[in-house]
Amino acid sequence: MQVSIPTSVRVGERIPLEWKVLTESPLFSSAKFPAGGRLTVTGKVNVTGLWQGDLDSTGSKDVGELAPGARLELPAGLSGSVATSKEGKLSITPGDLVFDFTPPAENVVVNDTTNLKQPTNAIQGPTTYAGTGWVYSGKDVRAGWGDLDEDVHATTAVGDTATVDFVGTGIEFRSERSEDTGNLEIHVDPASGGAPIKVNAHEAGVPRTQPLAQELLWSKLDLEYGAHRVTFRKSADEGGQRYMVMDRLNLITRALPAPPKYFRTTCEYQGTALPTVVQVLPAASGGSNGGNGGNGGNGGGQVTDGDDSARGVIVLSGGGYGHGAPTETASPTPKASKTPKARTTPQVRVTPKGGAHTGEAPQNDVDAGGALIGYGVLTLGAVAGGFALRRRRSLGRGRAG
Repeated sequence: MQVSIPTSVRVGERIPLEWKVLTESPLFSSAKFPAGGRLTVTGKVNVTGLWQGDLDSTGSKDVGELAPGARLELPAGLSGSVATSKEGKLSITPGDLVFDFTPPAENVVVNDTTNLKQPTNAIQGPTTYAGTGWVYSGKDVRAGWGDLDEDVHATTAVGDTATVDFVGTGIEFRSERSEDTGNLEIHVDPASGGAPIKVNAHEAGVPRTQPLAQELLWSKLDLEYGAHRVTFRKSADEGGQRYMVMDRLNLITRALPAPPKYFRTTCEYQGTALPTVVQVLPAASGGSNGGNGGNGGNGGGQVTDGDDSARGVIVLSGGGYGHGAPTETASPTPKASKTPKARTTPQVRVTPKGGAHTGEAPQNDVDAGGALIGYGVLTLGAVAGGFALRRRRSLGRGRAG
């Protein structure tokens, strides 16, 4: 990516920061996602001088249905701006690039058996069965009983477990109630040490061959988006052994108002980023600001310590936002008759956290004009496209519900 920073503007004009994509996206999906996701890219710069703080430029792009290996297209550009009502200098230094992905809401239905060719295997999609008592019962026995895909896994051995690993915000456990089903315990994220949830699936008077099938026995719908583990454990029954039956799971991602931390990938500079000094010149004669008005177009922005427009700084949204405060004083600069031409600096190498860096090392360019500060190609396939999205692979084995 590349960010364009002008090196002089007049009082009241906005100082636009325009980020552009120079290459194809290096991000790939390694799992299936329905349409409705959103990719957000944020470019960060540090500002000193008339204003002290950080200015973020953000661009987003809606994402269609993703197949494993599909390329995630980046937003065409990012924009943000800051304006000032005082003469002086601003020093702008580019910082990190941050990639976020907001997954779409979905409900994936997962059967107790995902490998019908080897239904007795211990690993079935996101579910791992452990213990000596597990049996598989298929449609040759259970046709017409009402189970999902007419099959179940079941055990009567106390201590046997079925562990489900998934990524999302919730899970529903649906299975049988009958006179032949009994007690179980459910542990949500066992490593966190929470108390087990006790569930009794026994339903007196309901024959084993005519169960209340796919009944909602338990759900947890308020999890933070991320990787979770839920363990179902067979517990002791009173009055004889009864079954714990695994039939259907609904793995849920609710609609998210903001990108989760789970997918965030930050790309950092290697070495020292070169600042660009922006000269804020006197307003043009006659009160004109050259058509680059600081109060129009993109609307108001956000600064953390309140309204800074009265103290000499206005932050414009343009898809961006700032965090900081103006300095107490500013040194005026000489008047100039025109804005200098832009220059370019070579690409600056960045490294995604956990990934290999590419691009070229920074070099000095002493031209006093504008600046184009570029990022090298980011090889993030193993970070955002592989590591983060690959962790949803188990959900892709289910079915849209």
